[in-house]
Amino acid sequence: MSSTIQFCGGAGLVTGSNFLLDTGGTKILIDCGLVQGVSAADELNWDAFPYNPADISFLIITHAHIDHIGRIPKLVKDGFKGKIISTDATRALVEPLLLDAHTLLLHAAESHQREPLYDVSDINRAMALWHDTQYHKPQELADGVVLELFNSGHILGSAMAKFTRNGTSIVFTGDLGGGNSPLLPLCENPANLKAEYLVMESVYGDRVRKEDVDRKDSLRDAIVAAAERGGTLFIPAFSTERTQDLLFEIRAMMHAADIPPMPVYLDSPLAEKITAAFKAHPEYFAPEIAARVQGGEDIFSFPQLHLIENADDSQALAKHPNPKIILAGSGMSNGGRALGHEAHVLPDPHSTVLIVGYQAAGSLGRKLVEGAKSVQIFRQPVVVRAHIEHLYGYSAHMDGAELVEFAQHAAEGGTKKIFVVMGEPAASAFLAQRINDYVGVKATTPDAGDTADIDL
Repeated sequence: MSSTIQFCGGAGLVTGSNFLLDTGGTKILIDCGLVQGVSAADELNWDAFPYNPADISFLIITHAHIDHIGRIPKLVKDGFKGKIISTDATRALVEPLLLDAHTLLLHAAESHQREPLYDVSDINRAMALWHDTQYHKPQELADGVVLELFNSGHILGSAMAKFTRNGTSIVFTGDLGGGNSPLLPLCENPANLKAEYLVMESVYGDRVRKEDVDRKDSLRDAIVAAAERGGTLFIPAFSTERTQDLLFEIRAMMHAADIPPMPVYLDSPLAEKITAAFKAHPEYFAPEIAARVQGGEDIFSFPQLHLIENADDSQALAKHPNPKIILAGSGMSNGGRALGHEAHVLPDPHSTVLIVGYQAAGSLGRKLVEGAKSVQIFRQPVVVRAHIEHLYGYSAHMDGAELVEFAQHAAEGGTKKIFVVMGEPAASAFLAQRINDYVGVKATTPDAGDTADIDL
């Protein structure tokens, strides 16, 4: 039987994941995310969907990052009334993330003099449509399609979504973890999924991390160096997964006296809520970590950690004595409390800004990684004198070599065609070429709006 995939978002861009699987008898969306980090994001996010939301029967969510969930309330506002399905851990993370995104989107709407993208009632209606599931639990959707989720190793509860009909399968990977989180189990082997078609991410499709760099050692070295200079170590960190990874590692180093004792400030009420959701779902941790949590250990708490609740306390951190560590959102320095800290820290040659994740093209974080000597914060020029360090070891994504290996294993399980998405054009094209050359499976890089026919 014939089906189509429409690449509605996340094609030609890293963010804005949104794919439509149309089997002829039912329409299934995979993810519905915000476009982030590019100058056209505000226009793209307010655009009408290229389909009628009322015609969609199911929305499957791979994980809770905002570039995969951020337009769900708009989808509901525009007429979607179907079922939303994800793991229960993903559902636990979604509501606080959407509420936080709503605040940022209100500011964007005001600055561009347009109607809000959605309101809180749309978030509430979306959550009322949500249905939980677990890994490896097949469930029939409609038109003979069976859904099954598999661990993708990216963040807590993240999943690859497999759709099967009449013995043929397609897998949408969502984002794929490269085994860098100290908290999570590894991504499942795609050979076991036995899917003829694959829609896979390519964020780091043209990059390979250095194998000789240990992430924990690099983090320790950055902390020690910042302490010796007597400055602030500022880490703009994603509230989901990255902050929890870092708290876990810093806690361990503090307990072992591997780093000097100093205050650690978590300046992110959102990250606090996300951390609580992590604690509520230890079954998604790696087995050894799950056992510690279930045994009563608080793996994210330590005496040097201080939680910053309100904006006044956040601003006052600049006056707290150094050395100190501050973690705050957002991870790409494109909003949130991170900007206030960077305006203070960047001109200080004794301080360090440690970038620990992917930085989208056009974002402030990307400009810092690329060596900018001056940046704009709150429409004011800010000179960059601080040390800028980029630590890839905590990346939640597979690198280029790991993605090729993933494709190779998928081919061993029967994959015949791969659609390479969710990457900058150069990264996607490079990965697709490597898959064609070294794996021997046809790989293509669809553009936004493209449609592909598959035998499903």
